[in-house]
Amino acid sequence: MEKACFKKRALYLFLALLGLGITSCTQQLPLGPVNMMVIQPVGPSCQYQIKSAPLQTMENISNLQGLLGRVVVHPEDLESSPDILQLGLGFQRLDVQFSGSNGSFAPLDKDSLLGASLYYGIETGYLLFKNLDPAGDLLNIVPNMRDTYIVQNAELKSQPSSSELYSDNAAYAQIDGANGKHDYFLHFPNKNILSIPLGFNAGVLIHEYAHMVAQYLFHNKRSEAGKNLSSESENTLAAFEEGFADYFAFLATADPAFFHCSFPQEEGNRDVSQPKFLTTGQLSSITSSIDFDSHEGGAVWASVQYQIGQLIGHEVNGRSLVRFINNLASCTGLASSRASVSFGTLKNCHLQALGASNNTRVQQLYQNAFGAAGGF
Repeated sequence: MEKACFKKRALYLFLALLGLGITSCTQQLPLGPVNMMVIQPVGPSCQYQIKSAPLQTMENISNLQGLLGRVVVHPEDLESSPDILQLGLGFQRLDVQFSGSNGSFAPLDKDSLLGASLYYGIETGYLLFKNLDPAGDLLNIVPNMRDTYIVQNAELKSQPSSSELYSDNAAYAQIDGANGKHDYFLHFPNKNILSIPLGFNAGVLIHEYAHMVAQYLFHNKRSEAGKNLSSESENTLAAFEEGFADYFAFLATADPAFFHCSFPQEEGNRDVSQPKFLTTGQLSSITSSIDFDSHEGGAVWASVQYQIGQLIGHEVNGRSLVRFINNLASCTGLASSRASVSFGTLKNCHLQALGASNNTRVQQLYQNAFGAAGGF
């Protein structure tokens, strides 16, 4: 069992051994679900293994196309032309090499392992939400889910006027184009991470998938309502969503410190199991937008969800949060001319999704984390 000090040379060594151990190289790769060797978490404390996992929604491994999207590359900076993201133009299939038979396969190079692991991470997020509540099954909601692009080693400038490209990061984005909405999962190249690169960190990929769930179950609904919110309400929602995504990443990996597997220097800031409390400074930044960082308030929200899960069961809480995000647009009254969103609003909507039996105990956890700074 390999742990978080997963260096690049260890990956290369594994691939070399893998190539020696498998001698039959398939010329015709199969259609349909397969078992694939991927990098996956196996519990807390940043434990990762390279082992076989079913890719249940895979349709064609020769181009890593599945029900949830397709792993692709692009030769240019994604913002060098508006047609790239707005129309989905210029994306190319990933050149992959796999070996195996009877429905079980292994990648033969680093890029193939990364591509398969990217798809595995997105699929793990999909199955988590689907199995918690039918409302979380995006295949029943997204009309063109197969057309989602999972972009491996995407090139994107960190600033429009800069030559520096994003690295050591991942993102979900929905882009409105002339031919409809386009969904992207962007994996940026690994540059400085010496432990678990983000493309192999399933928790990070599931975090990004949770943003897609929030987009379809909440943001698209509020967009249809045509309601513009204050910057304070928008900042509150942004912080909440980061915490929402962190909590579901924990649910899928069983590792409350999944983020630190790639960024150990964070020293517990994103460990959902460590209690956190909203500070007056953080609340001020939400109110004023000065030095606002959505991850700070999000870390508080995620830690509250962890405590609630410890109290009532994480599966119960996870299921309630799927109902919560699905009903959030109506619960917050976003169709109303007076709509605004605070942490108190979000708390009340979650209590409603949980049901009356848990309200008193759960409300106290919220009060402890947000109340002292005046978050309600």
